[in-house]
Amino acid sequence: MHPASLDERDLETLQIFGVRGVIVVADATAHPATPDGIFAHWDELLGVQLKRLEKSGLKARVALGVHPVALPRRGFGQVMEALPGYLRGGKVVALGQLGLFRGDEREEEALLEQLAFAEQYQLAAIVSAPGLEKERVTRKLLNVLQRAELPTSRILVDGAVGRTVRTIRELGFYAGLTLHPDHLTVEKAVSLVRALGPERLVLDTAAGDGASDILALGRAAHRLEKAGLSASVIRRVTCDNATSLFGLSV
Repeated sequence: MHPASLDERDLETLQIFGVRGVIVVADATAHPATPDGIFAHWDELLGVQLKRLEKSGLKARVALGVHPVALPRRGFGQVMEALPGYLRGGKVVALGQLGLFRGDEREEEALLEQLAFAEQYQLAAIVSAPGLEKERVTRKLLNVLQRAELPTSRILVDGAVGRTVRTIRELGFYAGLTLHPDHLTVEKAVSLVRALGPERLVLDTAAGDGASDILALGRAAHRLEKAGLSASVIRRVTCDNATSLFGLSV
């Protein structure tokens, strides 16, 4: 979730339609690609948005990290030095959103360094599939992830599509199906769940990011039910797989 663009009515609507908990993910485009910009964004998430969500009645936790789109030209080491201070306190459950964009060596090193923090602090990682040359860079991304010390069972590869989701799961990662106009339709996600089953599949919405649909998760659950899938399968892909990955309960 990206809550800055959601108002109180949106948060109430989410709860009316069954959402009880959310993961707030650091937004690569919400701040300047500088250490000060990154720190200001993280402070906003932990100090303002998290409290607002909890006040509304939602259980909320945070994923913090530096996406390659926001990788500072200078000062990344400064960000990494400050990161442990943000990870203490129990509110951060994952490093994210991480990943590769162009797939160059600098991005690889930044990704591996952040995954090492996830392993050190016993956190999960949310890693996004690339925006450029998706299939080629996704293959490279998965190779990098396999070199990390963080177990595959603690990594969500988000933005999976029909051409990549099988490989992601076969390698032991969780695969995130993002229900968003820029990513995946509800209908396509339902088709993938029916074809592949619920194992290590997580439906998410990126609510608050551009033209997102805050009701997409509820719509998906409804369509899955109409398609004849069991309540157990629906709960796994809309809730239980995510809570297991992040070590949460709702």
